[in-house]
Amino acid sequence: MSIERRSSWFISLCCAALTWGGAAYAQAPTAPQAEINMTLDQARNIGVAALEQGNPTLALQIGYGLLQADPNDAFAHYLIASAFRQQARPAAARRAAALAYRHAETTSEKFQAAQLAARISVEEQRFTRAQVWLRRSLIHAPDPAFLPRIEEDYRRVRALDPLQLRFSFSLAPSSNVNNGSDSPYALIEGVPVIGIFDGLSQALSGVTAAADLALGYRLHRTQSSETRALARLYSSRVWLDDSSLALANSFPGADVSNEDFAFSSVEAGLRHAVRPGGMDGRGLISADLVAGRSWYGGSPYQRFGRLGLSGGLSLTPATTLSVGAEIERRSFETSANRPIESLALRGTLAHGLDNGDRISLSLSWRDSQSDSRNAVNTRTAAYLQYAMAAPVGPARLSFALGAATSDFPDYAVGFIVVPGGRLDETVFGSVEMLFEAFDYAGFVPSMTVRAQKTRSNVSRFEASEIAVSFGVRSRF
Repeated sequence: MSIERRSSWFISLCCAALTWGGAAYAQAPTAPQAEINMTLDQARNIGVAALEQGNPTLALQIGYGLLQADPNDAFAHYLIASAFRQQARPAAARRAAALAYRHAETTSEKFQAAQLAARISVEEQRFTRAQVWLRRSLIHAPDPAFLPRIEEDYRRVRALDPLQLRFSFSLAPSSNVNNGSDSPYALIEGVPVIGIFDGLSQALSGVTAAADLALGYRLHRTQSSETRALARLYSSRVWLDDSSLALANSFPGADVSNEDFAFSSVEAGLRHAVRPGGMDGRGLISADLVAGRSWYGGSPYQRFGRLGLSGGLSLTPATTLSVGAEIERRSFETSANRPIESLALRGTLAHGLDNGDRISLSLSWRDSQSDSRNAVNTRTAAYLQYAMAAPVGPARLSFALGAATSDFPDYAVGFIVVPGGRLDETVFGSVEMLFEAFDYAGFVPSMTVRAQKTRSNVSRFEASEIAVSFGVRSRF
């Protein structure tokens, strides 16, 4: 940029501009004014000094004079932005700061312009925009020592913002995108009948892409509570590989395409959170009321409503406990299946170790009831998670290992009642890698390797899967 560049350009300034200085400038006579020439560097120095002495009017004159010499002068735009800010004109200041960022030629200049735009956005109470500018300043931070401060500023601004956004995207090659059977043979323990599954019921490999957008908007807040409006959009798409697509269409009458696996859902609701008195800020209780609708294969699939209650408590500075319960009702749009009503309970105990690592144990239980006999079931799950604070090579690692059982006491396959009901037993594990060395504006790439194996007395549900998921996450 031209801050350090010597130039033969001259700027014409009035005598009053040269004799700046608070009241002296404000009271300058209106007599005819002579023009005085100065170099660009001299003009810049005067502009900086004018700001330091609280004279934004002179700084603006200097800034616009610099723009006459070079309309793309980032320093001039920065000077103008700072002057507008001193004049309490945040909208004009922000636009000038954006121009300073656009025309900046060095990392340091872009960092300073982004930081200025963030501060001005906060003063405008445009907190979402301020978060964007803070992330931009992360990209151009001239020294890693700035990063913790910027991240802390981001968290503070996010807490002020009534709008909360969370977005995730993943791309996952998988050996079993449809949770199909490992075997082509239909077997039921205790029943001497053998059948053959069609291709759609067998494990199909391919790639799943998923996008998840969640929004929250604060409607009301007091010192101890807040109410938010909630919305969420989720969509996933599947692309089968050639052999799996051929298998899915290998049976008479089959007409399977990738669009048949498309799933989307939308939901909206309210959340009210309270920090009870007497808990010294260590506890939080929240209640959610949500309704939504989903589509599968391009057709309406389900409608659902959910009421949830959750709470968190800091037992010690290093240990937290969170618990939750929810009731849910799902009804099917087109099938003959009857509505499903379920009650779920969950809890997580997490503890931070002295080295910064974190370990947690989670338990969950869900009981589902319906007039459709095959939908009646109880599922119990437990898993252990360990997250490492220090990176291993280029990645920060976390591990999860768990098991689950699903009991369907009155399950039937067609007219055949499964003796003793259907019982599924699942073990699963995953390794997640966050590549924080490849940070861009606070977002880092992630890779998750997941494996799952289910054993069942009904072979349709004997399934296994190995998937590798690639995504992007925010570090803070």
